[in-house]
Amino acid sequence: MSQGTKEKGITMEFRNEDLPLLFKRIEKASDFRVIFIYEDVSKYRSTGKITNASVDKAMKAIIGNHPLKYHIDGKFINVSRKQVKMLKEVKGMVLSDNDGHPVPGATVAVEGTQQQTITDANGVFNLSNVYEDMAVKVSFVGMLPQRKKVSANMTIMLKDDFEQLSEVVVTGYGNTVKGNFTGAATTLKASELNLESFSSVDQMLQGLVPGMMVKQTTGMVGASPKIRVRGTSSLLGSQNPVWVVDGVVQRDPQPFNSEENTKFSVDNDDITQLAGNAISWLNPSDIETITVLKDPSATAIYGSEAANGVIVITTKKANSGKLSVSYNGDFTIGQRPGYGLYNQMNSQEIMQLGQEMYEDRVSYPSNILPVGYAGLLQSYLNKNISKEQFDSEYYRMSNLNTDWFSALFRNSFSHKHNVSLSGGTNVVQNRTSLNFTEENGEAKGNDNQLFSATSNTTMNLLNDKLKVNLLLTGTYRKTTGFAYGVDPFNYAYGTSRAIPLYNADGTLYYHEKWADETSTVIDNKNSYKYNILNERNNTGSQSITKRWGSTLSVNWNILPGLEYQGLFSYSSSSTDTKSYATERSFYATSLRGYEYGAYSSSSQEIGYSRMPFGGLLETGFTDITTITVRNALVYDKLINDVHRITAQIGIETNTVKTRGTTSKRYGYLKDRGETFANLPIQYIDLIWNEPEENPFVRGEATVLNKVNNKLSEYAILAYTYDNRYVVNLNARLDASNRFGQDKNKRFEPTWSAGAKWRIGSEKFANNISWMNNLDIIASYGYQGNSVETVSPYLIAKDGGVNEYYNDYILTISSLPYPDLGWEKTRTYNFGIDATFFDGRLNMIANYFRKVSNVLTSRNVPFENGVQKAIVGGGEITNSGYDFVVNVVPIRTRDFSWQVSLNTSVTKNTLEKNQRVNTLNDYINGTAGINGEAYSTFYSYKFKGLNESNGQPEFENMEVENGEDPRAYLVKSGKFLPDFNGGLNMQFKYKAFTLYALFNIQWGGHGRLPKLYDTSSNYGIPTPEQNVSRDIIGRWRKPGDNTLIPSIPTSLAYIQLPSTGSVESSESWLYDMYNNSDVRVAKTDFIRCNSLSLAYDFDERFLSKIYAKRLQLKFTLANPFLWVSDSKWNGIDPETGNWPARRMATMSLKVMF
Repeated sequence: MSQGTKEKGITMEFRNEDLPLLFKRIEKASDFRVIFIYEDVSKYRSTGKITNASVDKAMKAIIGNHPLKYHIDGKFINVSRKQVKMLKEVKGMVLSDNDGHPVPGATVAVEGTQQQTITDANGVFNLSNVYEDMAVKVSFVGMLPQRKKVSANMTIMLKDDFEQLSEVVVTGYGNTVKGNFTGAATTLKASELNLESFSSVDQMLQGLVPGMMVKQTTGMVGASPKIRVRGTSSLLGSQNPVWVVDGVVQRDPQPFNSEENTKFSVDNDDITQLAGNAISWLNPSDIETITVLKDPSATAIYGSEAANGVIVITTKKANSGKLSVSYNGDFTIGQRPGYGLYNQMNSQEIMQLGQEMYEDRVSYPSNILPVGYAGLLQSYLNKNISKEQFDSEYYRMSNLNTDWFSALFRNSFSHKHNVSLSGGTNVVQNRTSLNFTEENGEAKGNDNQLFSATSNTTMNLLNDKLKVNLLLTGTYRKTTGFAYGVDPFNYAYGTSRAIPLYNADGTLYYHEKWADETSTVIDNKNSYKYNILNERNNTGSQSITKRWGSTLSVNWNILPGLEYQGLFSYSSSSTDTKSYATERSFYATSLRGYEYGAYSSSSQEIGYSRMPFGGLLETGFTDITTITVRNALVYDKLINDVHRITAQIGIETNTVKTRGTTSKRYGYLKDRGETFANLPIQYIDLIWNEPEENPFVRGEATVLNKVNNKLSEYAILAYTYDNRYVVNLNARLDASNRFGQDKNKRFEPTWSAGAKWRIGSEKFANNISWMNNLDIIASYGYQGNSVETVSPYLIAKDGGVNEYYNDYILTISSLPYPDLGWEKTRTYNFGIDATFFDGRLNMIANYFRKVSNVLTSRNVPFENGVQKAIVGGGEITNSGYDFVVNVVPIRTRDFSWQVSLNTSVTKNTLEKNQRVNTLNDYINGTAGINGEAYSTFYSYKFKGLNESNGQPEFENMEVENGEDPRAYLVKSGKFLPDFNGGLNMQFKYKAFTLYALFNIQWGGHGRLPKLYDTSSNYGIPTPEQNVSRDIIGRWRKPGDNTLIPSIPTSLAYIQLPSTGSVESSESWLYDMYNNSDVRVAKTDFIRCNSLSLAYDFDERFLSKIYAKRLQLKFTLANPFLWVSDSKWNGIDPETGNWPARRMATMSLKVMF
């Protein structure tokens, strides 16, 4: 080459570009012509950057390791293929350098070509027609990529990339490199979830995410847990986080709608408990990753959707390669509860209690049911039976010990099956999965079925410059439960075991039970015959949800560094709910006014009945249609190997249409083709013997039509300097039609700013061998929230026809609020992310403070038609920390031990409350109190027992001039815990894996079950009730040394002091005792959520059955629970009654 040629400088940057195009660029940048045979070079690509280089150096950079050679002859460059051997077949295995285990799903790409594949379940891959001098590049998320020259048999060891482990953070608006991300987020892989025992994703997250509380509220199947991310940001709106699946926000199958917006509720989202939530349709086996976004730098891009946090789910997609078929099967046995877990009386003890009450001359203020000891004694005193018969029956009833738990519960059997098919070419890949779940609850009659189908297709077009993904989903979900007072757990727990279930001849035994309504047919009749099995068989509830959806996403690399991202999503979800009570049920009997079959159709008595035929049917239908359209441009550029700029601008429209109806009809004939009887328009009043309008004829019905439209514009900017200093800016402008009266309030800007200092990338840190990574993070953000249940307009509902004016009337539901605006939240977050000792120690810690300006309520004069109205100006502050540390104490080829501990503390306070709280607000934890935490509740201060009668006495009952009831109450704590945490450990020894997950909740308090049920008979234990064994040690006579009050009487009441906000009122002492500080217990517990042992079969066995992977796994769910406060006596403090399910699961996973 001439000297002049060498001095000719070429500068260019290229990324995965075809060689023919690169040769053309060389020609344009120089005076040379590149001569080549197109077929020899067309399949190769190169990536790199050259600056002021000679032609010789430029050609070396472009050709790289491709099997090509070049020769410069004057002004011509001749490119030709090297004479190398082609390997028709290459077989290899990818293993983890840490433990020697196979790495399934690793990408193996032949450099410079479009040929690539992925490893199977055993880490094995196959390639064909590869030249001997080529190289493969192997990559896997969380591991360092490896490059190795091709050979016929290859073994490639991948090391963990501790600095970039879990590098990709999925935000739903694109994937962000963790090093360039300044938000607080936690990412979980599907392998970290307990997929075997639970059927829904939300139940699997308990104990795994710092800063997120997952609280089980019941042991019923199909129920959704309560989830809170860093506390509560709204008092009247939904407090749930936003669920996002593959970039699309999901909606609950039933719209959130609290009954009374002016009520602060700790459980105001319970409406969705059995109907499921936004992701109940999702098959957990389809999940690839779950990312929980917690601070505004991570969530601000979702605008007004995200004040309560965001949970982003990505589903599994296919990879190119031959077809693979996978099957996952889970077979679960659930343990039914039993009396051994609780402190309730057996039949002998309950009969003894009845006898002692008679001896102590306890008198009932009203009639009692003729059951138990009282019924037996009544028969004896009325001389219906002899003393010998009394003694014989007493002995029989004392030894009866009816096992209500056995009658109403079962050791359940559930099973799940998932089949998936995955494969495709380099151009088109598809993954299709089918799932069926039949989940039978421990309570007989509580079942859940789920069938889902998912198809995920990816197309790579225009030489991989255009990627199109189409996701199709369909789900059918059916849940059955109970209705109209049927509560298997509370019945088994609270019903006397001295009452039989069956007669001696095997027929059902019916005992008398009080009804809520007095008979319109029989004078003074308030009770009817009841058998729990008959009631369960003749009442019930059912929820059926059908959902289908499609998401089309497009990624188009328009120019180097410039990409278009488009998304269109359509989903439709319909939920049918049904609750019924047949004419044979106790509930329908109480409405009818006489026992089923007591009178013939021609009897005069049926004229007095409002419902002489049939039962009751309540139905509901909700249809929600969601359309989302998103368009965005993404610019990503690395400048001078130092400055990286990533920018995104986009526009999004979202429409949610909700249609719904509810119906309540009487005269339902379930067994006669589900028809309805014609009820009389009038019935005869029993007292006045005159006709009255029958309200059951009209029934009840409601119609819901709602459209929410939202237009959003957003922008994202991330700047990184030298991989050391990072700045993130996010902004979004939402426009909503929720604020129709004030156009200026339709728009709400949301923005956040974050910064990161990557100390581990500084030059001075290079010599610190034990430190792999150290990041300091800070962010601030501002978000809005639209409370969809609050309207700026006057809301009234149909009140029917007034009987005096004979005209239609309206009942006011809520007053107009023309100044309705967005709830606003400001959040600070400071964090540290560090990795030490080659990844053996990793920790992430965050401190946050979140201040929300929220809607609240205030008292208004009752002449407005309501007692409270919605106003703005309330403030709730959440602050605390979340922390996670991962430790690998031992890591060898055959054995590894990993430990992960996460903790979080969230404390909140309310300010600027304008609401006047009632006494019940303080007792129930629904009060808005300035300076106090949300869900704080108060109790009466127990003083002791009256020495003469054993009745409870309380402190501060003589207080005067108190500002509010807190003058005589004491603060008992909060229903929601401050501290949440999780501990999980994994032990691997060769093919065995042992895993344990623990959940910790601390700092909460709860009320113990009522010692005396004051809802009836002033708390005096009635013959049909079961009670706590604590009552055995009650006060019976002066001198007894105990803190358990005597049996209540009808005269046990006191006048409460008058305060500035609540007037004096009469209160029952035993109701006060149930709500006293002595009946409060800590809800602190440590639960073992999961304990599992898995075995993976080796390749020798797999080759015999032509399988790629086979795993057997045994899992125990909730095997044990440690409770810090012994006062609970076996009751699960997390649920408060119905215990969390205990299950054993055998799982089979096989891949072909």
